[in-house]
Amino acid sequence: MFNIDIMFDDVSIMSVEKEDITKIEDWINSKQGFNIDASQDYGIVDFYERYLEYYVSEGEYFLKVLRDSELIGIIKGRIEFKNPNEVWIMCYLIELGLCDVDVATKIIDEFIKHLYKNYGIRNFYTFVSADNKGMMKIWKNNNFEISRVTSNFLEINSKDKDILILKKEFNVNKMK
Repeated sequence: MFNIDIMFDDVSIMSVEKEDITKIEDWINSKQGFNIDASQDYGIVDFYERYLEYYVSEGEYFLKVLRDSELIGIIKGRIEFKNPNEVWIMCYLIELGLCDVDVATKIIDEFIKHLYKNYGIRNFYTFVSADNKGMMKIWKNNNFEISRVTSNFLEINSKDKDILILKKEFNVNKMK
């Protein structure tokens, strides 16, 4: 597990603890608007398995995002220690109402700055369904660029979807 603790403005980004799993499941199941396919079923077993993966792995992170102590999102991924080191953001769930405001973009910006400042990591990757315009806007606002397109990678509602691999190379001279 890779422990992360970031605070800015009224937002905290902190590592998920075992007692958070039920809260995360309840949060996801109680919300209608997310930046993901609403037909997905996210059960407690899935979250507990994701927690265990993170807990036993040195390079995994699983983060809760709080605003004024209220859960507004989660971030999950891994840090790959190689030359150069890189971060993969595998999951970024944020309440849909926040996708059009600066806070969703600033969360990623602060996360990336933290990893650069504290660990010298410069290469960041994520992926998104090609038709997820809301998330594409957030990634583009954070200067992620399309690195690769994989055709028919995802199947959502019995339809094949392309996935976009996005990359940001952190440039200290262009810090936001």
